[in-house]
Amino acid sequence: MIAVNGADILERILPYMEILLAGLLAIALVGTFLALRRERKKSLARDRQLTKALENAQRRLRSSISDTRSLLNQEASIIMVFDRHSLTLMFANQQALDLFGCDNSAELSDRVLMRPDAWQPHPYSLLDFEQWMGALKASGSQRKEWLFNDQDNQGVWADCFVGNTVFEGKAARILSANNIHRYKMDRIADTLRNRVLTSINTGAPLEKVFDTLCKIAEIRFRDSHCLVSLFDQQRDQLVAVGSSLFAKKWREKIPVVKARYGETSIGTAAYTLNRVICEIIADDHRWQGFSQHAEELGVRAVWSEPVIDQKGNLLGVFSAFSTTPRNPDDVAIADLASIVSLAGLAVERQQWRENLESAYSSERLLRELGVELLNLSPGAAFKEKLRAVLHRVAAHYELGSIGIWERCNESNGFAPLVFTSKNLDVASEDLQSDHRVPQGVIEDWLGEDSCWQAENYATHQDRLHGYICVGPEPKPVLVIPFATIDREQPLVGFVGIQSQFVYLAQDVIEHLKVICTLVRTVLLNRQLVESLSKAMENEQFERRKLEGELSVARSIQMAMVPGGGQFKETYRNWTIEAWLQPAKAVGGDLYEFIRLPSGKALIAVGDVSDKGAPAALFMAKTVSLLNLLARARDGDLRAIAGELNDELCRANDTCMFVTMILCTIDLKTGHTMWLNAGHNQPLGINGIAAPEYYHFEAGPPLGLYEGATYTVVPSRIDPGQYIALYSDGVTEAFNGSGEEFGDDRFLGLGYRAEGKTEPLLGYMRDQLKEFIGNAPQSDDITMLTIHHHGQTL
Repeated sequence: MIAVNGADILERILPYMEILLAGLLAIALVGTFLALRRERKKSLARDRQLTKALENAQRRLRSSISDTRSLLNQEASIIMVFDRHSLTLMFANQQALDLFGCDNSAELSDRVLMRPDAWQPHPYSLLDFEQWMGALKASGSQRKEWLFNDQDNQGVWADCFVGNTVFEGKAARILSANNIHRYKMDRIADTLRNRVLTSINTGAPLEKVFDTLCKIAEIRFRDSHCLVSLFDQQRDQLVAVGSSLFAKKWREKIPVVKARYGETSIGTAAYTLNRVICEIIADDHRWQGFSQHAEELGVRAVWSEPVIDQKGNLLGVFSAFSTTPRNPDDVAIADLASIVSLAGLAVERQQWRENLESAYSSERLLRELGVELLNLSPGAAFKEKLRAVLHRVAAHYELGSIGIWERCNESNGFAPLVFTSKNLDVASEDLQSDHRVPQGVIEDWLGEDSCWQAENYATHQDRLHGYICVGPEPKPVLVIPFATIDREQPLVGFVGIQSQFVYLAQDVIEHLKVICTLVRTVLLNRQLVESLSKAMENEQFERRKLEGELSVARSIQMAMVPGGGQFKETYRNWTIEAWLQPAKAVGGDLYEFIRLPSGKALIAVGDVSDKGAPAALFMAKTVSLLNLLARARDGDLRAIAGELNDELCRANDTCMFVTMILCTIDLKTGHTMWLNAGHNQPLGINGIAAPEYYHFEAGPPLGLYEGATYTVVPSRIDPGQYIALYSDGVTEAFNGSGEEFGDDRFLGLGYRAEGKTEPLLGYMRDQLKEFIGNAPQSDDITMLTIHHHGQTL
């Protein structure tokens, strides 16, 4: 065998191995290329898929962002989104843009949010806002009320909520705010309103109250300056009150405003008592002559509202000035009316307090003047003393002049009585003819109001003014009439009063009316004293004559009854007593005791239906006829009563009548016959039985019905028995307390009379007088007692 060397073998196979390796390498390269190509295709396919997915995602993101912005723009709240780190504005919805007056978020950021001068200096600035936003934690939220500046550079309160969020893929902070400016202003206004009410109740100065009210109004009305002008009634002008800068500048430009039409809107509102609105002051005729001052004050429009008290009297004017021409809406007018009502309350309360303080002083003055005036007596010093009183009144109330006119007795005009004016003080008597007021001048001044009862002003245009103006200037004269108590009677006179200024304050007028009432009383007393002094002698003469005649008439009347009103007759076992006391000088009661031809006695007690002179005349006629008929008919009671009734009915046009009880007594046997013509029943008193009223059948009063018939009732008076006859003036007597004596009390006298040693009539009379006391006698009083003592024959 041939030996083979290893090196040779290697050398021979090496080329084949290189070829094999090259083939394998080529195959590997081809495989790698094919694999890479295949991977590239896959990679390109994936890139296309990712690109498409990215485009879809971006399209969806853009749609989402658009939807989010649209949704935020539809929100009623103010929405602003800031970058969480840099606090740059990323988005602001339409409400935010409208609030700040911007067209887009970039403008809002550059013109407002990033400019310190575009923020309110107080209470929150841009630095405060950045600190507040920066203090928010990563996962926290905060809420706060914030004051922003709107597009008109006016503060707007918003309730803000800040929280962290993601906006358009970025970390952000979102601010959501609701406009609470109206609510906030309402709260501030309520606080100020409560402060005003507290100030009014505590009596704070009006200037302080008005400043607060102006603040309330300026909160309600943007770009406004408010002013309160108080009305000076005596000067008829308005003066601005307040310590604000605008009020001070106003007083420098326009110190006072007359309460006249055309004297700015303030004077016009005071004159018309109505709201005045000037949309453009420069074009308004009511501001003619004052528009330059308004321009210098920087105001272009004004609303003026009169402040009126509960009685409709002017207190002042509240004015709201605007820096831009405009008209108030209904809400503004309602707010202004509320503020004006508070201003009226403050002025009324202040006036009430001032009036209360002055009322004390005036009340003391009125008391002193009342004493002085009422102590004025007619005489030579009357006018000088009255003038001194008027000077005191003029000094106390700061009046210009006072004059008093009194009705002339010889004419229908009025003559001057006294003046306080210096130019008429000394020579007033010489100038009386120049100031005498004819009745025709008064009638011309009154016009259709012929019943002059209330005070009124006479101006230089009135004819009356020339007669009663006693001051150096032709100012209006307040004329207060001196009316009589009876409004139908002519006036006693009047007083003319001039103010130091123009008009008098209403409270002063009220006090002057009280003083005039006192003066009227003095003049009436003076007239009365003079009238009484003239008629005194005639009246005294007539009185003495009348008293004499009444005395004679009383004597004549009392002479017509037995004993002249005090009668006592004793016959054997009988005692008859009577007492009559008229309520007036003469009266209508009567009693009678007549001895008859048959030996019997007729007793009568009567009461005429009236009192005084007419009753006395009717009583006299009755007594005369009774005496005549008693004897002519010898005690026939039925005949006596019938004929007496017919005679009294004859020619009785006044329809007067008389009640009467008649009794005939047989003085031997005690037998009696009774006839009652509408009179009180007699009282029987017996020692062995209880007292009682005898209820005899009664007929009609005498003189009332012609042809009337009467019943006669027989009876008997036993020994020891009393009979009491009386008129209704006894039982109808009243004491000082208004209590009536009455039938029961009279019956009780019968019980108490038993065992008395004094006569029955005297006891009854004393008891009756004690009951009446000092009370005036209301009716004629008559009592008659019959006492049967001893044994019956």
